[in-house]
Amino acid sequence: MAVKQVKKGWQVDIQPEGRGGTRIRKTFLTKREAVNFEFQQRAKASSGEWSPPVKENRRLHNLIEEWYSLHGYTLKDGKKRKSKLDGICKRLGNPLARNFSGEDFLLYRKNRLSEKQERRDKLVSPNNLNHEQAYLSAVFGTLIKLRNWKLVNPLQGIPKIKLDEPDLIYLELDQIESLLKALEQSSNPDVLLISRLCLSTGARWGEAEMLRAEQVRQSKVHFTKTKNSKARAIPIDAELEIDLRTDRPRSGRLFSGYSHQAFRRAVARAGITLPDGQLTHVLRHTFASHYVMNDGNILKLKDILGHQTLAVTVRYAKLAPRHLADAVTKNPLATLKCQQSVNA
Repeated sequence: MAVKQVKKGWQVDIQPEGRGGTRIRKTFLTKREAVNFEFQQRAKASSGEWSPPVKENRRLHNLIEEWYSLHGYTLKDGKKRKSKLDGICKRLGNPLARNFSGEDFLLYRKNRLSEKQERRDKLVSPNNLNHEQAYLSAVFGTLIKLRNWKLVNPLQGIPKIKLDEPDLIYLELDQIESLLKALEQSSNPDVLLISRLCLSTGARWGEAEMLRAEQVRQSKVHFTKTKNSKARAIPIDAELEIDLRTDRPRSGRLFSGYSHQAFRRAVARAGITLPDGQLTHVLRHTFASHYVMNDGNILKLKDILGHQTLAVTVRYAKLAPRHLADAVTKNPLATLKCQQSVNA
């Protein structure tokens, strides 16, 4: 009998390819699971799609190490990502990779979310857990592409946590004016110019702070080695170009040190309150928001910001002056007022 009851459940004992073929013995908790497995194996053998089970004894930690040595080291955030993966692996108990399932990750995710409520020293946001899921899924996905992992990706098809779209945080004109005045008072020689550069081009703080003199030419700033490796050239006005050249090195880095903390202190002096994680990045949001509010083209904004997809840029579209403007004149109350005025 191919399926029989044993002490630990129900055992499948079959040779899908017939006598002389590979023999499979596998035990399941229920008879239904065992029968389904037998049927699937025989069906694959009949269609010529069956192959002997892979002997896979690596643990999750081994897969992470191989992912990093084969591919992860090439990523700009490779070391940081591997560190996060090592933490995930430790919290999961470094299981046998072949036994790790989507259900295991869902239980892990549930426990991590409960930590946020019960242990204030371990704040875990849903967004962070979505990143953890993406990182771990990429390990399996990459190794599958490299034919290093011959089983399935256990996280394939597992939905991420649905997040509310965050508010767009940007500075109003009066706030920009207050910030510039506070930056002028800073003892840091670079922070004002870096901030102006971000507000003028939509650059990320790191892109501006690490700018080299060779990247400023022909009234443009040429950003290279960006977050997504996509180079872009953004026009600047004559005043900013002069300031970037005056009393600055003619080659190498334009700015000598790191100005992040000087910017933080200037924001505080200006009386501006920003959400966590929105310190220097608010300058990039401010550029994009005012660009759209001034009726700038959303497709051109995508190129200016260096976004890979329009989906990332389109969140600013809601700030366009004509966006959903018809809601004022085409709602039922407006229609009623129109009828009343006609009847009057």
